[in-house]
Amino acid sequence: MQLEGFFDKACNAINLHRARHEDIAKRIIPLKMMSAPKSAEKVIERMEKASLNFAVAGVDSGFVSKKLSFVDIVLVRTAGVLFDFEKNEIKKTTYYPSAFSLPEPLPLKLGLEKDEEAQSVSLERLKQEVSTSIKMIEKFKPKYLFIDGSIVPQYQDKPRKDSVINEDYESIIQLFQKLYSTAENNSCTLIACVEDSRGTRFRQLLQDEIIPGSMLKVSPAELGNVFDASILDYFLSQGERTFVFPYTSSIEAHAILKDYSSEWAKSIYVSYTKPSEMDKPLRIEFICKEGKSDPAKLARCAKEISSVVYALSSFHREYSYPSILIEADMRAGLNEQDISVVYDKLVDKLGPKARMRRNSRPFK
Repeated sequence: MQLEGFFDKACNAINLHRARHEDIAKRIIPLKMMSAPKSAEKVIERMEKASLNFAVAGVDSGFVSKKLSFVDIVLVRTAGVLFDFEKNEIKKTTYYPSAFSLPEPLPLKLGLEKDEEAQSVSLERLKQEVSTSIKMIEKFKPKYLFIDGSIVPQYQDKPRKDSVINEDYESIIQLFQKLYSTAENNSCTLIACVEDSRGTRFRQLLQDEIIPGSMLKVSPAELGNVFDASILDYFLSQGERTFVFPYTSSIEAHAILKDYSSEWAKSIYVSYTKPSEMDKPLRIEFICKEGKSDPAKLARCAKEISSVVYALSSFHREYSYPSILIEADMRAGLNEQDISVVYDKLVDKLGPKARMRRNSRPFK
């Protein structure tokens, strides 16, 4: 009975939050037709599905960290996929570096603190993923390349100032910017998709710029500390997207973008789309260099990108994610057999003392 009461209490609390979000979304529906701040778009725009007659690439990675007695390693498998579309049908699928491969064991630096271990693993994964993206663009020249996750590293990946992995972080910042320039030089549009976003940028724009300029009797404070996706889940209908807005309100105050060159830091934009009826909104991020000086160009760019995302993400009414990234994820995912093969091979070569003592007990 105690356990049943706990679940009832938890569900009631969650449902209260949902009801609050739905109520707010209904009350701000008139905002949809308002002009968005500093934009050539309305707050909410309709999307149309693109006609797929071009090559689309996607990159994802699977990883797991493993401990040996004298070093930590991360096993990473990165998968690149290319769909060649003709009349909305896939005519050819290409995998890079191959359709099937074992994960690559990569040693981490010695003597890392606990927080540095997690950051080092993440930075190593990003290095492999971004490097593969660059090679995919150079080799296959796709019109669009999809990234699983954000188009910039996350603040959790940034080490403290005295960390021994700061050099690794700085190299990742440079590698991301190399990806942007490689895409630009090869006429490839980068599109990043964040599957489960916890961003708050759109909510902040509602509070600071959109609601205060409206005639609605909604207090900005009512939005509280709500995630964008929590409001937009009820605010957006299928086939709609938000207006496009800058990744951050202040580059100088942003933990990651302040380390970028201004050329790229001011060129990253965000929009939320709703490709499927029953699924949550999908956050997309992209680059538009002329966005700040030419709102009309930014609107055209957002329209084009959202139409491609919509076409690739609306096959299932309860799950909206680009099919190219679903395929890349399936190819990159690690299973226990993959991990065991690589781990056991390492131990065979290094000797039994390479195992952690807890994994070498002669008795259970």
